Amino acid sequence: MALASFSAAHAQTAAQQLPAGTTLSTAPNGALPVTNPANAASAPTEGVQIVKGITGATTAATPGALGKNGLPSIDNATPGNVAGLLSYCIHKKYVNGTTSRSVARKLAKRADVKNDQNYSLGGQGLLSNATSTPFDISTLDKSKRVRLCSDLTKKGQELQ
Repeated sequence: MALASFSAAHAQTAAQQLPAGTTLSTAPNGALPVTNPANAASAPTEGVQIVKGITGATTAATPGALGKNGLPSIDNATPGNVAGLLSYCIHKKYVNGTTSRSVARKLAKRADVKNDQNYSLGGQGLLSNATSTPFDISTLDKSKRVRLCSDLTKKGQELQ
């Protein structure tokens, strides 16, 4: 029993020593991957980035989460979050053509994006909106997800 508590304490210490944005091939003991808890299939299969300070996710049903246009605000989305969300949108086929793919790739090459934990959140479909509770875009109707992904492409072009 003492060994188990030592291992947990050691894992927490090891995780705290990693610089922000560090990507590992496997998660350290006790680390939680960035996933949609309602969908176990969204668990990462490759490297895991440790994300700190996240307290769940808001949804389309959360009061005040959506603006007058029925979409969450993307005004405070970081370049990393936009790049990750565009990757998510491409994977889920919410955008067509090469523009979104090109924008996502260009943003992902930026130094500030490589170490941005919001990139990982975006890749899981979570829009970081300047709070500790990101918005889960998978809770939007499909037509609104498509519109949001289109808006993210435009925002990404402005950020390049």
